[in-house]
Amino acid sequence: MRTLLKVLGWLVLVAVLIVAAREFYGNTVWFFRVRGQVTVDGHRTTGYMHANIRKTRLLLTRTDGSRPETYLVSLGDEKIILDCGKWHPTRFVPSPLGDVNPPCSPSSVEPADVADAPVATTLVRKRTSIEFSTASGKKIKAEF
Repeated sequence: MRTLLKVLGWLVLVAVLIVAAREFYGNTVWFFRVRGQVTVDGHRTTGYMHANIRKTRLLLTRTDGSRPETYLVSLGDEKIILDCGKWHPTRFVPSPLGDVNPPCSPSSVEPADVADAPVATTLVRKRTSIEFSTASGKKIKAEF
């Protein structure tokens, strides 16, 4: 029994190291759930967020409409915000995004799938929050 647990422990350690190596040296970026609150026009929602390990990108999912809508927001110096169309990450499960046809790239999102496009010029980043407006005039805020 002790040997079996030892082998299982080593397998888990190797799996974690492989995932970490792919994050830092590979083409896959893992997004993990982060705590916080998503508000739309000042009203709290059941929206949720995922961030990559380096906290340079945020997947913000709003749930105030008939279907969830996710935005990929750059937390770096550039004001980049993309709509992910029909795709959204599972609420509690880490989400890997690869560089081959990622779900939030402009080339993979059909314009008909965008319910409420973000306006990148309205993006305001603060230390613990981001805010932006959408094409319909809604104000989205994420506090983390």
